[in-house]
Amino acid sequence: MRCPKCGADIDNNATTCPKCGTPIIKIKPMRVCTNCGSDVPDDADKCPGCGRTIKRRAHQTMGSSYTGEHTGAQTADVNQEESLFKKTIKKDRYAWMQAVIPGALALLYHWLVLRNHIEFNLVNTLLIFEALVFYYGYKDIKDLNKRPEMMGGLIFSEKFIYLTYFLPILSLWERRQLPGMDRKAIYPIIHTVLFTLLAISIMISMDAHLIASVKTV
Repeated sequence: MRCPKCGADIDNNATTCPKCGTPIIKIKPMRVCTNCGSDVPDDADKCPGCGRTIKRRAHQTMGSSYTGEHTGAQTADVNQEESLFKKTIKKDRYAWMQAVIPGALALLYHWLVLRNHIEFNLVNTLLIFEALVFYYGYKDIKDLNKRPEMMGGLIFSEKFIYLTYFLPILSLWERRQLPGMDRKAIYPIIHTVLFTLLAISIMISMDAHLIASVKTV
């Protein structure tokens, strides 16, 4: 690079011109993440908004060194990973709650109080599951509408809202495809497993109840 004042050749890591002493101010240009729309520093390896890895062409990775760029790089990467993980959990907290809490509580209630009044308890199991699914789905939609990457004219479809309230086993999978979401999030898998266990448990209980009713008759 050249000094803007005297035109002398300057090393990329220099902070002042060795010939005229002019301070060299380096501005790190910003780019826009194609996944979530966040501003990304040109030397960043991951998007600060969604954590997506930034891919560069060969000419973009050459000659881009700044003073102190490599100092403590590994420590900075670890800290960045931890902060991104915490940020992701905080942003997606209602999705995690919707994925885990309704199924877990419904299963616990179903097996802990199943022995007496089976019809009543089966209804309660479904009510617990659907009430919590609806509540956390509502909070999730509200939370998504407040996130910066969801602004700019993006309107949720009626289908997505309906699935979020009543059939999260599908909406949680679809949610991962929205802008700024973690494409590798495992909350849909956890919800699918819990939902499957709940469905199997209810089927087993109903079969056992029918068999007991036939025997008594």
